[in-house]
Amino acid sequence: MNLRFLVTCLLITIALISGCQDSSISIISKEQAITSVRAQHEQNNTFGKINVLSVTQKHDEYEVKWDRKSNCESGTDYVNVNDGKITHGVQQIC
Repeated sequence: MNLRFLVTCLLITIALISGCQDSSISIISKEQAITSVRAQHEQNNTFGKINVLSVTQKHDEYEVKWDRKSNCESGTDYVNVNDGKITHGVQQIC
């Protein structure tokens, strides 16, 4: 009976520990998210570099807001914190 109780307590402890891990810890840094967005918008582009306005983490994504004054362009890209890939984005030109 004591062994069964000990095993049950051990299983409950493992379940609690594995379920309570901090999910806000990101794999990539904000700087790496910025690098992904810059690479996307600056490669083969004759309008110059983008200016990153803000980077915020929302759940499992970084929200990167940017603009480029040379062609009146701006946008927001969402970068996955686990692999650094841009999942989706919105951009506009004045």
